Amino acid sequence: MVTAILILVILLLLVVLSFSFKVIGSLLKFVLKLVFCLPCALIMAALGLVFCCTLLLIPVGIGCFKIALNILNPLKVCPV
Repeated sequence: MVTAILILVILLLLVVLSFSFKVIGSLLKFVLKLVFCLPCALIMAALGLVFCCTLLLIPVGIGCFKIALNILNPLKVCPV
């Protein structure tokens, strides 16, 4: 009987730890996106705006906007 209770306690502890690791991982992913990806996306959007002001570099500017949106995609991990 003691071993069954001990096994249940260990399983409950593993469930709680796995949930806490998922929460902490989500928070770390949010902080990573906020600290690294948001400034990179803003820089790429600013470069896209500057490139779109010139006539010859409009395709490069559109590409910069696509990269900035791809960086801020919530389903992907930041490539930093």
